[in-house]
Amino acid sequence: MDISNIHFHDAGILRVVEDTDEDTLTFEVDYPTDWDANIFERRWIVFEDVLDYSVSEGPFQGFPTILDVKLIGRIADRYQLQIDTNAGTRHLSCSDVRLLEHKPEAANKGRQKK
Repeated sequence: MDISNIHFHDAGILRVVEDTDEDTLTFEVDYPTDWDANIFERRWIVFEDVLDYSVSEGPFQGFPTILDVKLIGRIADRYQLQIDTNAGTRHLSCSDVRLLEHKPEAANKGRQKK
């Protein structure tokens, strides 16, 4: 899994949706598409085959902003990620992550029904 093609820094987490049927966790974010012009667009960051999602954040005004995402390990076929935000830290294990445009038909594109 290569997370270097997703620029997590400064993405604001607006909503997190767990899809238990598809085993995905989707972050709806304000994603920086042009830092120089301060342009952000709605995007989805979709984590596949998710286990062990935990949030360790304190009280915070507004939505949390991602500062960094680190690959901290691997267990079997899942990668362990640490997501640092300005409100604290989130952890999860997943098999893959992808960035999608914010279109309803794109959320589960490429996934087969179990």
